[in-house]
Amino acid sequence: MAAETTVTTLATNVTSFVEVFRVLRLAAVRAKEWVLANEPLLSSLLDTWVRFHALDRSGWLPHHTTPFNRLDPAEQDPAVARRIVEAFYEDEWPAVEAAFRVRLQTHAFDEETLATFDEALVAHRLQLFRATPRTLFPDIERKARETLQGHGVTSQASLRELRKSVDALGVANFTRTGVVSFKLYRMFADHLYSHVKTPERLAEVAADPVPNRHAALHGLVVYATRQSSVNALIMAEYAHLSILAVAQALTGGDSFRHSFLQEDQHALADS
Repeated sequence: MAAETTVTTLATNVTSFVEVFRVLRLAAVRAKEWVLANEPLLSSLLDTWVRFHALDRSGWLPHHTTPFNRLDPAEQDPAVARRIVEAFYEDEWPAVEAAFRVRLQTHAFDEETLATFDEALVAHRLQLFRATPRTLFPDIERKARETLQGHGVTSQASLRELRKSVDALGVANFTRTGVVSFKLYRMFADHLYSHVKTPERLAEVAADPVPNRHAALHGLVVYATRQSSVNALIMAEYAHLSILAVAQALTGGDSFRHSFLQEDQHALADS
């Protein structure tokens, strides 16, 4: 009796194994058919990812003005991508500046922010690259303070509070500028407003072509290159768009507003 049970169990296991194998084989065939049918799309996605990766390693931030079409997906040297983008922003700056200005007018920024961007764009055009981050960063704090204090924040609205409120916006942080990018959010959350308190952190910040607010305004790092100037413009646009998104969420979302107001409030310590 025991032998018969064992044989029956083995037969059942073999049948189950054969069925699993059949299902897996069918799935593999269908997957291969799908890949072949969608090869152009997959190639395009891979090409786009490789270009984004090349840009990321070059130190340039992604933007709607980025010349992705000039980057060679086969090129592995980040210095090559860095030079290609540098040359583009140097040679094509009149068209880039015009594109910046057109886009800025669609963002519902206030007059002070638009005037600040105007001065920063002029400074960049005149190759006064040091002036760009030093002009843009204080206006981000002005607008953040106005936005957060206007929605029940009793203490001075800090940059720490701005970061927390932007974090609560979720995946929208990755598409805010019209370019799908995790890096812009990561730089905003982890780099732009981080303090520089150790020699090791200062070395990291100095090596990064994306300006750090603390280092720029306290003279710890001099951002005097075309790359750091363009990156400052891109990050400032992202920051102001994030502030607008926070303002809209505070106005229209009770759950967001309640969650934000329950956080401990801090005095403006990021000075």
